[in-house]
Amino acid sequence: MALFLLLPASALAGNLERGLRWLAGLLGDDARRAALELPWDQIVHAALFALLAWVWCRPPARAGRVRGVLLAALAAVAYGGAIEICQILLGYRSGEWTDLAADAIGVAFGALLAARLFPRRRRRIANGSS
Repeated sequence: MALFLLLPASALAGNLERGLRWLAGLLGDDARRAALELPWDQIVHAALFALLAWVWCRPPARAGRVRGVLLAALAAVAYGGAIEICQILLGYRSGEWTDLAADAIGVAFGALLAARLFPRRRRRIANGSS
């Protein structure tokens, strides 16, 4: 994931935009305009970091360790911050606060999903129901 976020924006933006235009074109002109106006960069950041946080928060959530879930979530946000700093230092990408905010929103969603999903599952198994 980090390598994906460090790639030059021009390497991905053109293909992604053409793909979105084609897909939205299947739905009509209104859908094409609406799809192109969405903040895709932040949506992708939030989705990737939700997945990352879910993966990192799953083990402590399964063990019922709230502190572990919080530490994993903080580590994921710090990782997002480190990626943004690396992008600034590379020169051909730009680190942005909005990307970091999207990362944090994704992390919150992924951590909450991991924390809520696994304790419920564990309780159902302990009660003998499926």
